[in-house]
Amino acid sequence: MWEYIVIGVMVLANLAFFLYYKRKVSKMHEDVVEMMPEKIISSVPDMIFMVDGQLDIQKIYNADSSKLSLSAEALIGRNLKDCVDPECMENVSANIREALATGKVRESEYTITMNGKKVFYEGRYKRVQDNLVACFERDITRRKKTETEIKQNERLVNAVLDNMPMPLIIKDIDDDLKYVFWNKQCELLGGYTREEIIGKNDIEIYGEERGRYYREVDRGIIENGGSYREQEEYLTPDGVKYVSIVNKNVVSNDVHHWLLATRWDISDLIHVHDQLQEANRNLRRIQEVNQLILDHSNSGLVYVNTDYIVEWENLAKYSTHPLAGKYKQGVCCYRNVMGREEPCPGCVMREAMFSGKVEVKELELEGDVVVEVVATPVSGVKGGKPRGVVLKYEDVTERRRVAKEWLRAKEAAEASDKLKSMFLSNMSHEIRTPLNAIVGFSELLTQTEEPGEREEYIAIIQRNNELLLQLINDILDLSKIEAGTLEFVYTTEDMNELLHSLELSSRQKIVDNPDVEIAFTSRLDECVIYTEKNRVLQVLSNFMSNALKFTTRGHVYFGYERRGDELRFFVSDTGRGIPADKQSDIFKRFIKLDSFTSGTGLGLAICQTIVNKLGGAIGVESGEGQGSTFWFTLPLKPGDNVQ
Repeated sequence: MWEYIVIGVMVLANLAFFLYYKRKVSKMHEDVVEMMPEKIISSVPDMIFMVDGQLDIQKIYNADSSKLSLSAEALIGRNLKDCVDPECMENVSANIREALATGKVRESEYTITMNGKKVFYEGRYKRVQDNLVACFERDITRRKKTETEIKQNERLVNAVLDNMPMPLIIKDIDDDLKYVFWNKQCELLGGYTREEIIGKNDIEIYGEERGRYYREVDRGIIENGGSYREQEEYLTPDGVKYVSIVNKNVVSNDVHHWLLATRWDISDLIHVHDQLQEANRNLRRIQEVNQLILDHSNSGLVYVNTDYIVEWENLAKYSTHPLAGKYKQGVCCYRNVMGREEPCPGCVMREAMFSGKVEVKELELEGDVVVEVVATPVSGVKGGKPRGVVLKYEDVTERRRVAKEWLRAKEAAEASDKLKSMFLSNMSHEIRTPLNAIVGFSELLTQTEEPGEREEYIAIIQRNNELLLQLINDILDLSKIEAGTLEFVYTTEDMNELLHSLELSSRQKIVDNPDVEIAFTSRLDECVIYTEKNRVLQVLSNFMSNALKFTTRGHVYFGYERRGDELRFFVSDTGRGIPADKQSDIFKRFIKLDSFTSGTGLGLAICQTIVNKLGGAIGVESGEGQGSTFWFTLPLKPGDNVQ
């Protein structure tokens, strides 16, 4: 009996333990199930607002007080219309109600004004219960700012390209070589508007024969991966023919491939060349006609016999030069004209008598008059001895001047051609480099959500934006210099304040490089002068930029000192230095000692022009591997306060 009772108690005890353990395990499972969503939600980087059908906020997850207009507790129970900017509220409410009605994910962008500043957000909405929507909110203010900067830079680049003084064409290699860019000069010289060109290929525009020829040339360039430079004739729809130097290059990044083409119209140059040739032919014809006339007339002629006695002349009628009046009939030419007792050395008349051929000589007379003397031997019978010489005097002063001007014009045209070719070559490369980076990383920026990658892409885009803007500024300054319109606005400026601000801004550029020290080391107690502040700062900034570019450790010191009646500014670094044989070239245009560094090679040339305009001098002191010191001087003016 007791045995059954004991067994029963043990069974009941085991059953009770089993029920207790099962309940405990079940409770643990329920706790895990309840905690899991909370953990998942807390790992999401977005703030999550639970909103009901009346747009009232029921709960907030991952609340970030720095991004809320009120505390999370104060926002619970408030309506979204009290938080979101009014102009965005209609779009937000429509998307939330559609998400609530359909169960689909909806998205919208909106702004919230906090402390007078608009903050941009991206919202995603998903129904989680019958009358409850989860609103995932992400701050996209920085992204919107970057997108705005990119669009502004794109507009700036398009404006620069659109206003280039030559036709610029871009074709999409990946889209059947269709035109994607056609600037204003193309419209003016090509005879087609953008609407007629953009989105079409050459066959659609120019027809089968002409269009296919253009495509074959383009495909050859693309396949060879090189460049193209040829002289081509271009016929506009109205039948006008232009002759151009065409440059084509392939521009690519990881996503797109373009064909960039520029046309330099040389029709006017060829026309001028043809005119010069025609003028030269006309000049030769005139000379031939004059020769015939003078050979058969009594104008500007002297006949001298073998004894050097003038037998006939009309120089007094031909020329008013004092020398012409001394040729008189019956006198000895070398005695009466030259005042000599024997024939002149190198006398053209004597040379003609001895050679039996026509001899020519030019004489430079007083008053910058140049006379060509043609000595023609005259004989009584064919092959006989000369009986005398006909001297024909022709004033060739104007012809000599025209010839010199023609030569100068020819040399100027050749120099212009070389300069434009160099400019196109440099600008094509320099503009392409930052453009590729901006376009490529802008597209990558839209494709990644990784914060680290986005920050890196944004930094790369910003650096290339600065490089592109510097390039454009150099081009604009160069064009102003060429046009003589570079502005100089003089004001009274404190040099200590100016250079101190330059010191602070320069240090910001090297925050990631603690191995380089920047210091404003040399100054006067007081220095207030009347000068062009912006141009002085432009020269110093260029010197500083170059110094920081080529200095990886050590220091960059700068400042100024007084030397007599002028101030001497300097920037000294411990960088790689400049070889002695290269120092005379660095102030020339498009000179870059290191082709792998960024820049146009225009900065120092522009600096030299600025300093010359300010009445100073510019130079460099450097040794290879020993650093460099760039300097320039400014003359002091009455009223300058320098102590």
